[in-house]
Amino acid sequence: MLAATLSALFRRRLVSNALSLYAVQGLNYLTPLLVLPFVLRALGPEGYGSIVLAQALLGYAAILTNFGFNFTAARDISVARRDPQEIARVYWTTMVAKGLLLLLSFVLLLIIVLVTPAFRSHWSVYLACSVLIVGEFAFPQWYFQGLERLKEVALVQAISKVATAGATVALVRSPSDVTLAALLTSAPQLVGVVVAMLLGQAIAPASLHVPNGAEIRAALGKSWHMFASSVATMLYLNTNAFVLGLMCSATAVAEYGLANRLVSMLQGISAPTTQAVFPRASLLFAEQPGAAWVLIWRVAKVLLPLIGGASLLLGVFAPQVVGFLGGSAYEGAVPAVRIMLLNPVLIAAAGIPAQIIMINTGLTSQMLRIYLSVGLVNLVLLPMLVENFAANGAAVSLTIAETLACSLLAGTVWKHRVRLGLSAAQVRKGSAR
Repeated sequence: MLAATLSALFRRRLVSNALSLYAVQGLNYLTPLLVLPFVLRALGPEGYGSIVLAQALLGYAAILTNFGFNFTAARDISVARRDPQEIARVYWTTMVAKGLLLLLSFVLLLIIVLVTPAFRSHWSVYLACSVLIVGEFAFPQWYFQGLERLKEVALVQAISKVATAGATVALVRSPSDVTLAALLTSAPQLVGVVVAMLLGQAIAPASLHVPNGAEIRAALGKSWHMFASSVATMLYLNTNAFVLGLMCSATAVAEYGLANRLVSMLQGISAPTTQAVFPRASLLFAEQPGAAWVLIWRVAKVLLPLIGGASLLLGVFAPQVVGFLGGSAYEGAVPAVRIMLLNPVLIAAAGIPAQIIMINTGLTSQMLRIYLSVGLVNLVLLPMLVENFAANGAAVSLTIAETLACSLLAGTVWKHRVRLGLSAAQVRKGSAR
């Protein structure tokens, strides 16, 4: 009776966390759709393209600052959720390590912007976008995720996104406001810290732990594979916008940025479920691998058809959506949207083996090799495709990379299925559900 009651509570909490995140994701859909037309028309393709390029560069700094802790620290906290002292140790060790990496990121960014004339001429935009990595450091979403306090995250993010969106609509009026627009579109995470404090939400454990050098090195070593995998994915995510900005006009960057923004909204359908399932899967893979696979099958059977249907609708109505958001100045984004239509399905299908299975079962080195290989393929194809097809070439290169990544990740999990506890009977049951 007690076991059944606890099981029901776990299920309700998982669903509640997922629904809370979907509430925020709904705002993630709504606020960009409300704000984006104002930004696109006020800044024009050149101004919007400069922000896309700056945020692409800041994406590398965010990867360095996070260093894979968003997964490894969340997993460690989830497994240690019954041990407050261990939670404090993981939390403070992670925050100190991330703080050191944040300082290193700022130094590297300063050097890159100062020595690159194209970046130096827009230094204020890059400075404003640096709020991205400050917010990533200051708001410990991995801590909330590990403890499954995702409803609190949902509330905080909802308020911060609405606040920054409202400020953007009210204050951004012309191309001269590009720096302000860059600041406001990069600020939600940092605003979230203030919101959490005002709401009285604890963003740190009650007890303090001062980590020593050995603990920090151990934490970095544990997250190394995830960091390297994230760097590898940057070879075909941020790098496409970055290379496009170096080889083509700001208008081409704006077209690709708008197309990628629309496609990313569909990719976001899978994010709340993945975030909610990850800590539960961490616990289940450690204690009941069979139950972990049951959970994964259920998620995949609902998530993938949903995203596929949404992608199809976007493809059909792409001209109307792009026209409504940006007007005729951005009509070049339509073919790029249609080229990338498969990407949301591919990313969701890849996220299940990568983020939920491989991280929780010790296959991070294999994941690193896959992402590195895919990134190198993209780097080889990208310059040629961009030179000949501009924004559409960047979109083609990204789609090829996502297809290859999804295939290799799924194949690796299948290869190790016996060690991971996936039986033939579970495969048949999963296919039948």
